[in-house]
Amino acid sequence: MFITRRFRSISISILALSLFLTGCTSAEKDEQKDGPKVIQKQKDSSAKDEGQEKDVSGVGIQIEKAMQLEHPEKKGKKVLQLQLKATNKTAEERHVDAFEMSVWNQENKKLSIYPGDNLGTKLAPGKSVKGNGYYVIEGKGPFKVQYENTDTKEKQEWTINKVTDMTAEATEKK
Repeated sequence: MFITRRFRSISISILALSLFLTGCTSAEKDEQKDGPKVIQKQKDSSAKDEGQEKDVSGVGIQIEKAMQLEHPEKKGKKVLQLQLKATNKTAEERHVDAFEMSVWNQENKKLSIYPGDNLGTKLAPGKSVKGNGYYVIEGKGPFKVQYENTDTKEKQEWTINKVTDMTAEATEKK
């Protein structure tokens, strides 16, 4: 009789523990399903800050200014110049390259890279560098910019709402 009671209480304890663990596992799965959505919402809300520095694999990357320039070879075409600043916050040398950036227009069409003096360098630990990324403008902004480290696949995004017009047309209007 004592053994039956003890067996019953152990069985109830095991059943309760199983239910508890199943609930925890289920909650983790739900959290994993909802995780990217939550992260995406956070990215979307911070993506509006054009000058904000964002970390990609230990390198702080900031888009300091966006400017619209005349295309030097094609009349009527424009080039988007992104003035960038990158800071290596790690203890190892890191590579920073404007070719790891992609830019899309308002219609979600990817802009092609203009072969200008694009930033591309190895960055020593604790050091910063400034440089540019150039993209042929097609369509209108706002422009979505994504930097993806090709080694780690880590990404960050910005939304560029304001582009300073540096074309001859803009200068004439002033």
